[in-house]
Amino acid sequence: MITAAARLPTPRFRWRSLLGLSVTLFLAWGLLNAALAIYVPYTLHTGSVSAVGSLSPGGLVVSAEADEALLGRTFASIDAGDPRLAAYLVAFMDTMCAQMMGFAIAYIGVVWFGLRRGQGWALVVAAVSGVVAFVYYLPIFSLYTRMSVQTGSGAFLAVPAIALGVATVLGWIGLGRQRRPGGTSA
Repeated sequence: MITAAARLPTPRFRWRSLLGLSVTLFLAWGLLNAALAIYVPYTLHTGSVSAVGSLSPGGLVVSAEADEALLGRTFASIDAGDPRLAAYLVAFMDTMCAQMMGFAIAYIGVVWFGLRRGQGWALVVAAVSGVVAFVYYLPIFSLYTRMSVQTGSGAFLAVPAIALGVATVLGWIGLGRQRRPGGTSA
């Protein structure tokens, strides 16, 4: 049975609008997660855990330097001297990247099929699920600090965090404009 909500006309979507910019930024976040979920395992499986230095932003968790300081040795020395730990680190990243890929696919779906069609719930889901990724860095940085490991400023998180904030504000304003009388442009 088709509900009344399903029969409502979908506002005309325009890429060159505030909502269009919001959708673009959210899609970029989803695509970045998908790309990293492919790139990281590929790099680790073809270059082993010693390839961590070539990953962006350079480490498994924070940075190659901070991660090695927490482990108490370099990735190269782990790769050479402790192959089981090296294999575990690669497998651990595989599990994380599997979750990232699932997140990316769901995220892109919510943005494409919900937010792009002017659905307010999709903006809330995209914004909240985007923020959650950054909230997890609070205990991560705390753990590194407890172990006397310098993490740096965490500046590598600033660009995506700001982009998600901007995407949320643009989406909020864009959806608001759609809902005003005569506001059919997104």
